[in-house]
Amino acid sequence: MAVLAIDQGTSGTKAVVVEPDGTVVAFAEAPVHPDYRGGGAVEQDPGDLLSSVLEAGRVAAAGAPVEAVALANQGETVLAWDPRSGKPLSRAIVWQDRRAESVCRPIADRGAAFAARTGLVLSPYFSAPKMAWLRANVTRDGVVTTSDVWLLHQLTGRFVTDISTASRSLVLDLDALRWAPDLLTWFDLAREALPE
Repeated sequence: MAVLAIDQGTSGTKAVVVEPDGTVVAFAEAPVHPDYRGGGAVEQDPGDLLSSVLEAGRVAAAGAPVEAVALANQGETVLAWDPRSGKPLSRAIVWQDRRAESVCRPIADRGAAFAARTGLVLSPYFSAPKMAWLRANVTRDGVVTTSDVWLLHQLTGRFVTDISTASRSLVLDLDALRWAPDLLTWFDLAREALPE
């Protein structure tokens, strides 16, 4: 049986069906449209992200028996959403967005601690600063997560992520492979519901 691999990216979503021997049997692509705004803002409509995943996935998988689906994503893109209904409560704040510089600046002296625990430099590029910025400037409602968590919830009903996406957050302790309460506190995210 084949695997349907979906890559939800900044300007489009690609889907490919691959047989166990590595043969590509189908490919599809659906565009998405980032909105570049002033002040370093880059946003996307979450509905467009989901529609592109469904469209590309359905086209690629049409007529192909698929046993498993894999999802790659914009690992540092975040949004707020209602965990009961799945409805987005914000636009997606894209990995390119620079507005979270205001979150990183006051904790810049902790950069070495972040590097030691997460292997990452303190930067608005990563998801936790964006999550904190979204909480401070857009909404305190629902949950705030990376886009993969929302997409997986839409597709499966689960509240999960994978270790590779979590490792791009600045709040995952790489030695323990779990969310780090002290790092979350530095971003004022200690009370957030985080995915498994």
